[in-house]
Amino acid sequence: MLFASLNRSDAEKVFISVMNITGETVSAGAACEWDVVTSTDGNAVTAAKSDSAPGLFAGIIDEATADSAYGLLQVYGFRTSAYVSTASGADGAPGDWLRAVSGILMDATYSGAAASGTHMVSLMETVSAISGMVSTYAGANKNVFIRAM
Repeated sequence: MLFASLNRSDAEKVFISVMNITGETVSAGAACEWDVVTSTDGNAVTAAKSDSAPGLFAGIIDEATADSAYGLLQVYGFRTSAYVSTASGADGAPGDWLRAVSGILMDATYSGAAASGTHMVSLMETVSAISGMVSTYAGANKNVFIRAM
């Protein structure tokens, strides 16, 4: 784990080292999940899938990472560049919970998530609805707060 140096001007951030096994380069800001199909070693991640289980969310990839390469995954803290989609057709508001779907964070909630505590990413700014914005990495870079440690 890498803990960003504490100082007065920057928010705290925590990163972990992971290996991308998606089969392609994962863009910076994309939501990733733990891989449980190919490798269950706690180090392998893939871009989030359309049917991701809430408990598999791992974090947000910090920089573009090629397939089979190691990179940093942000697991805690404020981030100004996460792929966010408002594909539901509703505006996103600060404090909305987001979930990982197809490599992006969406403004949809999990069934029963409020009670189970599965929300790991909060939207930190207003996002205008953009209909049909659902393809991988098509979301806009937005401010979020990650709690995936």
